[in-house]
Amino acid sequence: MRLRLHGLEQLCYDRAAPTPPGARETLRIAFVSVPRFACAVEAQARPALAGRPFIIGDADQPKRVLDCSAAAGEAGVQPGMPLRQALGLCPQAAVLAPDPVLYRGKWEAALDALDEVSPEVEDAGLGRAYLNATGLDAHYAGDAGLCRRIAAGVREATGLRACVGLAQGKFPAFAAAACAAPHGWRSVPAGEEASFLAPLAVELLPVAAEIAARLLDFGFESIGEVAALSRPELETQFGKEGGRLWQLVGGIDPDPLRPRQRAEKLEASLSFEAPVAGVDVMVAAARQLLSRLRLPLRGRAARELTLAAELVSGRGWERRLVFREAVSEQERLGFLLRSSLTNAPPPQAIHGLTLRLGGLTGETGKQLALGERGRLQRQLQEAVRQLKARYGHSPIYQCVDVEPWSAIPEERQILVESDA
Repeated sequence: MRLRLHGLEQLCYDRAAPTPPGARETLRIAFVSVPRFACAVEAQARPALAGRPFIIGDADQPKRVLDCSAAAGEAGVQPGMPLRQALGLCPQAAVLAPDPVLYRGKWEAALDALDEVSPEVEDAGLGRAYLNATGLDAHYAGDAGLCRRIAAGVREATGLRACVGLAQGKFPAFAAAACAAPHGWRSVPAGEEASFLAPLAVELLPVAAEIAARLLDFGFESIGEVAALSRPELETQFGKEGGRLWQLVGGIDPDPLRPRQRAEKLEASLSFEAPVAGVDVMVAAARQLLSRLRLPLRGRAARELTLAAELVSGRGWERRLVFREAVSEQERLGFLLRSSLTNAPPPQAIHGLTLRLGGLTGETGKQLALGERGRLQRQLQEAVRQLKARYGHSPIYQCVDVEPWSAIPEERQILVESDA
């Protein structure tokens, strides 16, 4: 099925046009996936859950499905689904409260293992990561050796088994992992991305749900059918996203790799001889931990503070605070600790408490503004630093010329993270 252009002149765009000297080359990307990550961690911690249908809720009093086991998935349960609907589809499923501290700790161990393989690792969420694999095949005796090394690193660090996809660009690598055998790997040779993607379902495309639904309404079932359309045809229907869609179905993903920043953190922990439930006792313990970090913190300030506790149920609890400005004063940090524990204490008694200070930076004096422009610039810089501390990367971007000679407007510039 072809879409009408309504009088638009058809232009010819060549996806495979030669890259001019000095232009960017597409990175060789490895995508790592641990399917149903939270459920895999729970099943590892509770062997009795193996093979059983179970659901992880989104909170202690869950309303939606955070993750579900393979058995529950076969009954039609999906992440994001209302819990009542999920139990209607799979009434025999056990419902578990989430343990974000456990999940995050396990995934951080996997990311640390991936750092040993590639210096550029992007955290794409629990159980998902992208690596810059450009040139690494030479160090691991080809694609097979590289993919096995990646999977082995994850398994050694976490005990979990991963799928690995290897290709030029993020989306082809993601699709390769999706097509791999369970706990296996799949590699797409450079230049064969479009032919590899052609028979795959359009639901695999990383586009907005509305665009995917419209493609299905138009009668498209495979990526290759969408790839048969020209760029103007897709842009007529989907606007700017149509240009990106045209690239994706042709095996090109311009989305850049966003390596995670491994910032230094200070941490102190203590355990209680008996479970502690009183907020005043928890606050006193948190202040004691803060005093232990006084010397390591000297001369520096923290942009984020994390309190973690081990509940009597064996599960984890965590509260993370990101400050508008870096804080170094012990009195201020102590006040923030007390406020956090008083307003949102752990839901159960705790066995131990951990305090972490992150986003460390050198203390700087505050200079009075000489003009409105200087004041606004400093406010902007501070806002960007705060957002970077909260999300792990800067969500503010700036345009940079990379291929000003390109006939395709979207390829003349790229967005790069701004540190203000």
